[in-house]
Amino acid sequence: MDERTTEAYIDTLLEEDVLVHDEVSDELATGEDFQGHLEVYLDTYMESDDEEFHETLAEVFDLPSAEAAAERAEELGVTREELSVFLTLRARLEDASVEDLGQMAAIVTEVDPQSPIPEQVHPVDDDSYGDFFAEHDRAAVTVWKRGCAPCDGMKEDLDEILERLPDDLAVAGLDGEACPDFCASQEVNTAPAVVFFEDGDRLDVVSGRTSPEPLAERAAELYGSA
Repeated sequence: MDERTTEAYIDTLLEEDVLVHDEVSDELATGEDFQGHLEVYLDTYMESDDEEFHETLAEVFDLPSAEAAAERAEELGVTREELSVFLTLRARLEDASVEDLGQMAAIVTEVDPQSPIPEQVHPVDDDSYGDFFAEHDRAAVTVWKRGCAPCDGMKEDLDEILERLPDDLAVAGLDGEACPDFCASQEVNTAPAVVFFEDGDRLDVVSGRTSPEPLAERAAELYGSA
């Protein structure tokens, strides 16, 4: 696939919200709505046995048999993830040809999902949250998750939450599913969550969707400021 063709496919994927520009990573990512539909196919096919996988390939690509599909899959290196992406794209781009869907599926498979971290907070992960604490005596880490309705609801209040927290409180955000070390060490087992720290020591964890007023009150109790 030449560069111009690739760019044309990417433009189509952006127009259809399959891909988005992730403000946190400053890279292309799969959109949240597309990722949600993709997860359904992944749940179905990632654990499927070879027979079911090859039968599905034969049906989707009009091949004469599962055996023929197995040979084609081995020849082209078709994976269960690519099949799942292809089927998700087919449901979304009804007028696209099989060839175009196959080419776009190859592109999408190489792209990571969009970060659940809101752009209003500083992104950190298991490798960088320690540096964040070293730079800020008082810090709060917000924990988010993809496909999380309470997280989405809390994001609607995030600007007000940030306005009502103490001025000297630095606020970061992390993807809870991608940061097992942080979540385990800080005993965070749900999202959304807000973890308050001072000098790198955890003061408290507020779990679940929480409105601005109680978060501001808790921060004032912990830090002695409004």
